[in-house]
Amino acid sequence: MLKLRKLKTKELTALSLLIALNVVMAELLKLKIIPGVLELSFGFIPIAVTAMLFGPMGAIVVSVAADIIGALLFSGSSFYFGYTLTALCTGLFYGLLLYKKPLPLWKMLLAQGLVSLICYAGLNTLWAWDMGFGRSMEYVKTRLIVNAVAYPVYCGVIFGMNKYRKVLEKAVK
Repeated sequence: MLKLRKLKTKELTALSLLIALNVVMAELLKLKIIPGVLELSFGFIPIAVTAMLFGPMGAIVVSVAADIIGALLFSGSSFYFGYTLTALCTGLFYGLLLYKKPLPLWKMLLAQGLVSLICYAGLNTLWAWDMGFGRSMEYVKTRLIVNAVAYPVYCGVIFGMNKYRKVLEKAVK
């Protein structure tokens, strides 16, 4: 299911640009509604685009590479492997569900549901807890509410991107 193939120069360039775009969107273009509590990041967009165009392996590579680069550039010495594991799972879920055409609505909803619930609300909350941040049930509840609020926004963005899938494919291939 997850297979490697030889990539063209144009495809490698596109993957590199998607990594850079993810770092910028995830680290610099956050909407800080309540700083430290409610922040919407659109760093998922390059990962979802990669999943649509290149499948699970491409999405995993882009999400993991972007996570490591972002951590090294913006977190300094506080790199934490758990968040890289979350990035891997995010790329895997998007890749497995968003790659094949035609893309029905239920697959878009399921992909974002898995990412929001397991990766963002589950794993990221666990890593924050493990690192000593937000060790209270109020923090956990807040994370669940934030992800429930963000879910329809993220689904809407994925739905919109799917409408332009042919344009994206043409640009990369």
